[in-house]
Amino acid sequence: MSKLTERKNIMILCFSILLLIFFSVSHAQDYPKGTVQLVVPFAPGGAVDIFWRTIIDLLSKNLNGTIAILNKPGGGGVVGTSFVLNSKPDGYTIGGGPTDVLIFAPLFTPNIHFDVISDLTYIAKLAFWPQIVIVRADSPFKTLQDLISFAKANPKKLKAGTPGPGTAPHMALHLLNNDARIEIVPVIFGGAGEIMPQLLGGHLDLAFMAPSPAKSQFKAGKIRILAFFSRKRHPVYPDIPTSVEMGLKNTIITGAIGLVGPKGLPFSIVKKWEEASEKTINDSNIISALQKFDYVVDFKRGDEFKKEVMNEITFFRNFVEKTGLKSETK
Repeated sequence: MSKLTERKNIMILCFSILLLIFFSVSHAQDYPKGTVQLVVPFAPGGAVDIFWRTIIDLLSKNLNGTIAILNKPGGGGVVGTSFVLNSKPDGYTIGGGPTDVLIFAPLFTPNIHFDVISDLTYIAKLAFWPQIVIVRADSPFKTLQDLISFAKANPKKLKAGTPGPGTAPHMALHLLNNDARIEIVPVIFGGAGEIMPQLLGGHLDLAFMAPSPAKSQFKAGKIRILAFFSRKRHPVYPDIPTSVEMGLKNTIITGAIGLVGPKGLPFSIVKKWEEASEKTINDSNIISALQKFDYVVDFKRGDEFKKEVMNEITFFRNFVEKTGLKSETK
């Protein structure tokens, strides 16, 4: 190849890159022209749906467009996530689900047909909530240490309510069992709504769930929260200790809510969503509104969000293999 030909090829490449940048910037300036679908991979009225409906108006304003929530439940969030990653990467279909789907679906969903790392564009993490362990108010267990001491002396005697395998509360139970070297027996239900009556009725000794479904019973004095499975205390419950404070350094599990898009989503559109999300989630009125549902604001940009999910996937894959938990769910 002559030097002249080589120079022409370099000039053509540079020109092509400039065109891509030009059209990307131009597209971002016009975006969004129409309504953006925010896909929530669960039914209306759940914790994830409530989160987005709490912030949707301000988020639309900050994005300078119109966002409409599209609920696509099924497969523990897999159906909605599949819909997002199979959509055109033009910024008009964005996913707004919990990281449970991204972290646990690859471990527990047979023949999952997508890769949650390579097939999605990570936009931003907005908030999280730690898992909790609860007992009835009349339970003899006043602290998590009381419960652990009893469980060590009485293997497999305690029964704990959790949602199904592959959910954060179910994993919380197994993390505690492994970390504290105890054997609490999981009793599987469809969700917190089914678990709470069984706990209050005395059919369960304890339960694992997110804080929001337990809040009304906690306020009514009918249950006791023994611990949050997190590193830091929850700002809404400053008097309740964390698992880490009690020496359980590996019993940490939080559910997070974030934004993802199809693979190949233009950086300019990702940037717009990042900026709109950060401005929205740090609004004082939004923070106060979300605290009512026990969410903790924790904004992270796309790259950091993706790295966090990758680290969680690695940790739980190793944990599942080590404990044989996957074979238990087949």
